[in-house]
Amino acid sequence: MAIELILNPNEILKLGSKGKKVEQLQQILKQLNLNPGTIDGDFGNKTLTAVRQFQQRQGLTSDGIVGARTQKALNKAVQNTVNNAAQNTVNNVNTSSNKPIQINKPIQTLSAGTYGGESGKLPLPGVALIKEFEGLYLKAYPDPRTGGKPITIGWGSTRKKDGSEWRLGETITKEEAEELLMMQLEKSYLPPLLRIPVWNELNTNQQGALLSFGYNLGANFYGASNFQSITRVLQNKQWDQIEETFVKYRNPGSNVEAGLKRRRLAEAKLFLTPVD
Repeated sequence: MAIELILNPNEILKLGSKGKKVEQLQQILKQLNLNPGTIDGDFGNKTLTAVRQFQQRQGLTSDGIVGARTQKALNKAVQNTVNNAAQNTVNNVNTSSNKPIQINKPIQTLSAGTYGGESGKLPLPGVALIKEFEGLYLKAYPDPRTGGKPITIGWGSTRKKDGSEWRLGETITKEEAEELLMMQLEKSYLPPLLRIPVWNELNTNQQGALLSFGYNLGANFYGASNFQSITRVLQNKQWDQIEETFVKYRNPGSNVEAGLKRRRLAEAKLFLTPVD
């Protein structure tokens, strides 16, 4: 999965910085085969060395300070790493099987199966896409857009099993995060999606794209006043307008716009990917 580092305008990370964004930086450096030391959210000497090594590779000023240019280069590099890994997996499957594989097919649909969860109704390609963009965090962190609530943990979960809010510093295990995600998808997100009039006419990839969209923006989007475009397209089955419609919902002008645009494009691609 691709982790994205999002800094506010004029924000920098440097030796002595601490917090969630430093932890994300360290995870990205590790994914790029650099050694930032312990993933602990503390910008120490090992993280400084790893940042400098990355900057040297990219032809940037090797000052160990993560500003806008280094942030952009980091996000691009880690996304390329994920894309290359996905392509290699597709190629490996293609050469080890007589069954042809579509190269442009999202990697999660190759192994995710069709439907799952206790109800057997969760479109698993959508679950895989959610995990890809949310990332797994075992320690509660503030929302990247607001800098505060909703406090988030695991695979983007903002509520505990009992419905109460998370508090900064709370932790869970990977197994607990998985269980929490699947429970909340079935309990809170799937029921409103099942009420979309065309839902049962959609294939698992189309449903999965909407599951990811709803998990990110709210499951009750269909028919809501600020979701008129996606409602119209689904209502009229205007699949030729899917991509441009998904991309509208990216919070233009915000510090999360670039990340949301990538997610919307991935959801549109999944929606338009035929099911074998």
